[in-house]
Amino acid sequence: MTGPFEAAPVEIGLVGAGPWARDFHAPVFAAGPQTRLAGVWARRPEAARALADRFAVRAFTDYRELLAHCEAVVFAVPPDVQAPLAAEAALAGRAVLLEKPVALTVEEAERLTQVVDATGVVSQVVLTNRYRPAVREFLARARELRPLGARACQFTPHFLDGTYGDSPWRGRGGVLYNTGPHGLDMLDAALGRIVEVRTAGDPGGFLALTCLHEGGAVSQLALCGRVPGAKRTVYELLGPEGALVLDFGTLPEDSAPTRAALRAEFAMAVRTGRPHAIDVHRGLHLQRLLAQAERDAGRAVTTR
Repeated sequence: MTGPFEAAPVEIGLVGAGPWARDFHAPVFAAGPQTRLAGVWARRPEAARALADRFAVRAFTDYRELLAHCEAVVFAVPPDVQAPLAAEAALAGRAVLLEKPVALTVEEAERLTQVVDATGVVSQVVLTNRYRPAVREFLARARELRPLGARACQFTPHFLDGTYGDSPWRGRGGVLYNTGPHGLDMLDAALGRIVEVRTAGDPGGFLALTCLHEGGAVSQLALCGRVPGAKRTVYELLGPEGALVLDFGTLPEDSAPTRAALRAEFAMAVRTGRPHAIDVHRGLHLQRLLAQAERDAGRAVTTR
């Protein structure tokens, strides 16, 4: 990318030092050229030091000090930790890159959104699939298809194989809060804004969502995180022009283009001050859909 980033990469503060921070966020934003990793803060100082040393940057022991040494903050912490820390960053005038879900409750997401709006800082959400070239092509074709409905599935073994390790919030949130945001976001982007979610099943096991969209389209999303050895994500749209299928199992490995798009677009948003399309308001919309699905399922999966 050309322009101001060549001379002035965005100074990024990273919050978190767990697996996602180590394997995704730190490498992405340290790679540049649009960004530079300015430092790391985490609730576990020893983990922050280990990650900071790996990228030859400073480990901060005080969160506010990190804020004083960066222009934007990238979060890789649990959603209930992320929401108040991101609000503090926004109050300090720092742009925020948020993980999904942006919070664990609608109330937390609303408070964060209000602070972001009041301060005027840039926000963006890491819905990773939305930065993949193949997904963007699929969504562009979906607009041409004018779909009447869709069916989708997201099956993983992640609640069985140790992927989520000792993460308490993932256990509480179940498949709905872990993979649900991706599916709801994709269907919402492909068929129009979701206005109602009806649910059957168990957020801790197999969960089926029926979504009603503005304009009358209907979509169905099946979620399960307890399928041994299986990982399958498929979206099928149906319309008067025919069908359109996106099977993630057939997509090329494109982590480099996906990461580059995320980094470049966040840097552009920070430098220009223009909101990204996938911002905190998108996160709040998804939070409300998750809460609606949770209520309909009749199980308070995020109760502390």
